[in-house]
Amino acid sequence: MTEKPGQIPLLMRSEDLATWANWLSRPETAALEQLLRGQVPEHSAYVWGSEGMGKSHILQACCEAEGLNARYMPLRDLVDFAPEQVLADTEIARFIAIDDIDCVESRPCWQKALFALFNASRETGAQLLVTADKAPQQLLEALPDLRSRLSSLPVFQMPRFTEDHIAELLALRGAEAGIVLTDDVTRYCSLRLPRHPRAAVRFINQLDQLSLAQRRAVTIPFVRESGLLRRADG
Repeated sequence: MTEKPGQIPLLMRSEDLATWANWLSRPETAALEQLLRGQVPEHSAYVWGSEGMGKSHILQACCEAEGLNARYMPLRDLVDFAPEQVLADTEIARFIAIDDIDCVESRPCWQKALFALFNASRETGAQLLVTADKAPQQLLEALPDLRSRLSSLPVFQMPRFTEDHIAELLALRGAEAGIVLTDDVTRYCSLRLPRHPRAAVRFINQLDQLSLAQRRAVTIPFVRESGLLRRADG
């Protein structure tokens, strides 16, 4: 479909298969999961951390669980549109997910609109989940009122991934793709992959395609011959 000038794009950025079923639960994320995955979630939250640590995954997993009652807004894709156009009637949703709020840090019109949305969501009782690459008090260019609202939310920092986490993620995504991975294979790969979940997921997807194309089991020699680890590191 050809978009008209100024039309909000229908296809917006989303993580690959971002659900709670393929989320890697860790002790470091247990408190956040408990807050968001209750049978009747009642709390809002602010989640921050470096790019690719799973913030968008959490937002989209929550939206997938809420179904039609959720509204997901990836601000990096929407920031060039008028905020009143993007946020129209958002407050009526039961769950509002605002991704990458730091990208509007220098845009007062967006900040005023989001501040109004936060106030409206309090009145309607909507659950609000916000992500950024920095803590709310570090949004130095944000309007004081908006920064105050964000700081009043429960704040969680996304933990970085260790080699063990990457190995667990490879096993999780491999099982989902139907790939038989031994502990030796996951350990071999996790030691050589960047400690970055996106790289691990991309690697598993490519490995799955290659093993199907060549009709070979995934072994350490197969992984080594594929050259995928070198590409993932680059």
